[in-house]
Amino acid sequence: MARPGRGSDDGWFRVGSVDVTTVLLVTAISLVSFVVWAIEPPAKTIQNHLTLDADAFLHGQVWRIFTWPIAYPGGMGIFDIIAVALFWYFGTEIERQLGRKRMAWFLGLVTVALGLLWVGLVELTPITNGIGGGGFALSTLNQLELMVLLVFIAEYPGRRFFFNIPGWVIGVVIIAVSVLGYLGNRNYLLLLDFVIGLLLTAVIARSMGLMAELTWVPNLAIRRKPRKSKRNRRATGGQGTVVTGPWNPPPTPPVSRDQAELDALLDKIHASGMDSLTAQEKDQLLVLRDRLRRR
Repeated sequence: MARPGRGSDDGWFRVGSVDVTTVLLVTAISLVSFVVWAIEPPAKTIQNHLTLDADAFLHGQVWRIFTWPIAYPGGMGIFDIIAVALFWYFGTEIERQLGRKRMAWFLGLVTVALGLLWVGLVELTPITNGIGGGGFALSTLNQLELMVLLVFIAEYPGRRFFFNIPGWVIGVVIIAVSVLGYLGNRNYLLLLDFVIGLLLTAVIARSMGLMAELTWVPNLAIRRKPRKSKRNRRATGGQGTVVTGPWNPPPTPPVSRDQAELDALLDKIHASGMDSLTAQEKDQLLVLRDRLRRR
């Protein structure tokens, strides 16, 4: 699988030569949180105040709805490290499409939506956490990372993963294993949270401009009509004078670099077929197609 692009061209700020984008910032904060866990006293007061405890949230500790992905009350194990790495890897590619600001909105909306869903399920349903369940506090980046990974797969279902397996196959396996695991452990609360969380994330992603080909997913984006300027309103209201004469045609807009690269790849396909493209060129074709489609 090809390495994703470098992300948004401009970050929120720079550290040396590194652009600190939204995904990189969340990744760094998660690692800092783990360091805080390692040095704070055994009670882990800071980490426990970052988790999303439903009762504490309803009693006024509203910051928990935003901080639960960076909370590690039990420390960070090898699977947590992998989750953080995957979040950075695939989140960077999504941020390349959205840009840093829209990526921040995307992650923020998904975080709040998953948090409110968890609070609602814990407080409003009698469903228990099953034989393998523990506490009812939501924490760690794992769930957010999983949603980011599945959104990436839905955006690029044909991208190849390890052993040249298509992304959509990996997505089906991840969802099937998660559902069967929750069923086997009788974790009906987590099962319901996972299924509804997937739907909420899909709606948010579609509304942010991702997953455009999945037309069955609702798009809640509000498109504002362009406002007519006062100058135009005055011009259309009066009796204007039409001036005739030999006018030069408007100049042809220059072809963008993305369009030129896409045209070159399409010419190669037309001349030698799809199999003539390398794996890197096929990935580039998908990225260019999606980028130009959103303009």
